[in-house]
Amino acid sequence: MKQTLAIAGALALIITPTASFADHLVPKESEIRPMGDLAHADLSGANLSNADLSGANLNGTNLFRANLNSANLNDARLFGANLRGANLSNADLFGANLGGASMSVAILRGTRLSKANFYHTNLIGAKLSNANLRGANLSEATLDYADLKNADLSDAFLFRADLNGAKLEDVSLTNANLKNAELRDASLIRADLTNTILSGADLTNANLKNAELSGITATNLRGCPSSLPKGWVCENNSLRELLI
Repeated sequence: MKQTLAIAGALALIITPTASFADHLVPKESEIRPMGDLAHADLSGANLSNADLSGANLNGTNLFRANLNSANLNDARLFGANLRGANLSNADLFGANLGGASMSVAILRGTRLSKANFYHTNLIGAKLSNANLRGANLSEATLDYADLKNADLSDAFLFRADLNGAKLEDVSLTNANLKNAELRDASLIRADLTNTILSGADLTNANLKNAELSGITATNLRGCPSSLPKGWVCENNSLRELLI
């Protein structure tokens, strides 16, 4: 739906029980309320800023370049949704299911994404600076060249995630699991990697200058960083601190 859906922040999202999206792919404004079923709806280009879509079923929905700035998507189901280029700045997606969604170059600056599921999600080139991703599941997600500066990824699960060329300056990855992750050419300058698991990761040419590596587990690496904090070396495919 290319026309604007002017939805106020207080507008709730629930679909009329008799509505069927098999033959009703473009919802009316009156049908958008909380906890609703918008699966496979066409909301591309829609203005849903400040809308309340908490708990809604948006699986497979087309939200290409939609404006969801400051929207409430708490616990929403967005499995396989098309969110390419969508604006989700400052939105609340706590606990949302975005598994398998297409979110390349989406804007998620300052967005609340803690406990969200991004399993196998495409986030190539996404803008995630200052986002809250505490405890999020990003296993096998593709975040190549994504901007995650100042993001909070504490306790996040990034097993086999692709972060090649990603901007991770000043990011918090404390207690995060990046086992077998791809981090080639990634910038982790001043990143907090306290107690982070990096075993089996590819850190070829990654920049870890001034990063905090206390308690890190980084063995069986598939490539060494180009820069490490003072007192640290990459030897025998492992990161270790030199004994003084």
